[in-house]
Amino acid sequence: MFREKIKPTLVLVLICVIVCLLLAAAYQAAYKDNTGIVTDEIIAGLEDIYGFSDGFEILKNEDGTVKAYEGVTAVISDFNGNTAYEITADGYNSDSIHLLIGFGGDNSVKKIYVLGLNETPGLGTKVQDEGFLSQFTGLKAGTAETDASTGATENAVNDGEAKAVWGTKEEIEELKAALAGNARESGFELDAVTGATYSSQGVYNAVLTALAASENEAGGNTGG
Repeated sequence: MFREKIKPTLVLVLICVIVCLLLAAAYQAAYKDNTGIVTDEIIAGLEDIYGFSDGFEILKNEDGTVKAYEGVTAVISDFNGNTAYEITADGYNSDSIHLLIGFGGDNSVKKIYVLGLNETPGLGTKVQDEGFLSQFTGLKAGTAETDASTGATENAVNDGEAKAVWGTKEEIEELKAALAGNARESGFELDAVTGATYSSQGVYNAVLTALAASENEAGGNTGG
């Protein structure tokens, strides 16, 4: 009697195990690791920013791993003066702003392409409008300098060469703060989308991260 009662349960458990194994096998068979690969999504962004995508590669470290900084998922360059940074930032929601920020040969922001946006429809989603994004075009790191002895970043005019030490998260935040100060001194003031302050600031934070990474690249430092 006991065997007859428990047998259907065992059969169901066995079926569930088999189905789970089959699903796992199917996932493994279909899974494609895009790490270090210029995906179709990235290609679309490069085409929008530069008008072409040929010759771009994702930069890698000497050990073959993808070159990435704090807040920067990947650095994509054509080794001809054009470099784009894939960045995910917090807006109103966590990790909700996914951008490709392109820089030109003068090391300034050329254009921003939205790879993904998970913000409030009708409010936060307005940060993807060209009218909002275009205000960042032309922004350049320029004068932020990091004191190598203390790790502190100060707002100073140097010899025109961008130099930055890419260190701890705290040091990077200090560098971003200095870059924001530089932008204000140059006359830039964030024109936030009405009713979407967090989303607007999230995009600006992503731009500051890209500026810091761009300055680090110009200084010839290696990513962490």
